[in-house]
Amino acid sequence: MGGYTYLREREDGDFDHVDVNETEGTETVFALVRREDKEFPWGRPSDEEKAAEHRDFRNDKLSQTDWWAVSDRTMTEAEINYRQALRDLPTHSNWPNLNPEDWPTEPE
Repeated sequence: MGGYTYLREREDGDFDHVDVNETEGTETVFALVRREDKEFPWGRPSDEEKAAEHRDFRNDKLSQTDWWAVSDRTMTEAEINYRQALRDLPTHSNWPNLNPEDWPTEPE
C-alpha cells in the first residue's frame, strides 16, 4: 500500500491538498490551502508551537556559544550582549511571531 500527498496549484492561485493512493490509482482532494498558507499545508502553527520552536532554536544558539564563557577565557562585550539578547527574546514585543530581523546577530 503506497501513497503520498502533494499541493496542486489551482487557477485561482490557491492550492488543493491532494492524497494519492498509488495502489488504487486515485487522487482525492482533501483540503484547500490558501496561497498565503502554502508554507503551512498542515495548518499554521499555534503561538505555543512557535514559542517552543523559537526557544529550541535560541537554546541551540546559546549552547553553541557556551564555550565563550569557559573560566580561562574572557567574553567580549559583543559576546555578552549577544547571549543576553538571546535570553531576552521571549520578552521581545513580537514574541512569538518573530521576524528574521528580531533575532540578534552573532558577533564575529
